[in-house]
Amino acid sequence: MDACYSIHVYGMINDSYCKTEGYRKVPYHYYEPGKDECNEYLLHEHAPHGGHRFITEKRVFAKWAEKHRIIFTHPNWTVS
Repeated sequence: MDACYSIHVYGMINDSYCKTEGYRKVPYHYYEPGKDECNEYLLHEHAPHGGHRFITEKRVFAKWAEKHRIIFTHPNWTVS
């Protein structure tokens, strides 16, 4: 963030995407067609230990975007 004028982030959904009505279900991994991405995010977010806090990570990116020029595309984010 200190070295670039702007940062473009592609393919990262926002922290509330999985709660939106009609969100697009996609596989978590292309090679594991049975696992839904949003289900895996929630599973990891609420794991008692370990796991990858995907939703928390997206909230951190949103906070950074309030102070730095971070542009999210595919899908687009509205940063408040």
